[in-house]
Amino acid sequence: MDRPKTLFLVTMGIFLFACGSLAPASDPTRPAASTDASSTPFVEESTLPPRPTITLTPTVWPPVFDLYRLEEIPSLDSFIFTVTERNTVNGQLTEITNTIGYVREPYSAYLLRKHSGGEERTYVIDGRTYNITATGDWYLSGRASTDLFSAANPANLAGKLVDAKFAGQVEISGILADHFVLEPVDSGGSSLEGDVLVAQDGNYIISSRWLETASGQNFAQSYEVTAQLSSINQLTEIKLPTEMQEMKTAMDLPQEIGLPLPADSALSTMIRYAYGIGVDTYTFSTPRISIDEFLNYYRDLPQTDGWTVSHVGHVNLHQSDCEFSRECVIINKGSTQVVLYYNGAAIRAEFDWPHLYSPK
Repeated sequence: MDRPKTLFLVTMGIFLFACGSLAPASDPTRPAASTDASSTPFVEESTLPPRPTITLTPTVWPPVFDLYRLEEIPSLDSFIFTVTERNTVNGQLTEITNTIGYVREPYSAYLLRKHSGGEERTYVIDGRTYNITATGDWYLSGRASTDLFSAANPANLAGKLVDAKFAGQVEISGILADHFVLEPVDSGGSSLEGDVLVAQDGNYIISSRWLETASGQNFAQSYEVTAQLSSINQLTEIKLPTEMQEMKTAMDLPQEIGLPLPADSALSTMIRYAYGIGVDTYTFSTPRISIDEFLNYYRDLPQTDGWTVSHVGHVNLHQSDCEFSRECVIINKGSTQVVLYYNGAAIRAEFDWPHLYSPK
């Protein structure tokens, strides 16, 4: 047999062997994480029909796991992504779970962060960001945050799996994925293992898991990170939970009651402390003016929509500059009292509900 014909037969034998190694759709080595999103609160599920089953097809063989070519999941139309970190030191478990929901158009998202101290919730709705901490503090912004996705960064999820090898192809909810496995690697009393599923179309992580263990004299630690993508392109809307609607009302308050502000001022943030002194603090961006121009705006302000400027000057008991360093404004409307402070860059409006402050 001549050399070209021999090379052809050998090449065909390698190709047929590779194609015959395709894993079945029920590959038991893939991460066993639930794709059920029913336990995730405050999300309206889409009524879109399920995606049709797609027949597995060969790709460049064998596929190679390339961490640096993975796509960020916000490139999808919508999803729910859950990342759980479990750190066990000498039998003591610390667990953190981040659940991210996302709809690209119109942009809305949420991040639920559960840990031993409670749950922190962040929602981005209609161009605003609403955050409530585990202790009940509010941090609200007039801008839509895009900083909710760090937990889903491919480098965080699979940075330790760069040496994972191809183990087969699977199908998850009609999505073809390549399965890569990192067999246990031992090194000086520590061990690392894990696996990851990467979508063939889109090159994003569908699920991943890695486990690192270490032991020594009187010491043992295991650190495990698991991630699961679900409801891929199936969410249509994310709404602010009912129990957080009060936050929206609070953000709208200055406009609703017509708080007088210099022209072109715009709401930036609002803070309320659950165990504070009962004062809500708002900040407003404003075209740069001098402090004297700010004070004169209120000195010359006639009674407007029930608002009356009752004081321009220093303010008793004020914890910031108003008591000693600079003059501020006290303005009233009925039982509502607001202390206005300008630092040369932004206006701070403190809604003093218990009337703690008074002219000095």
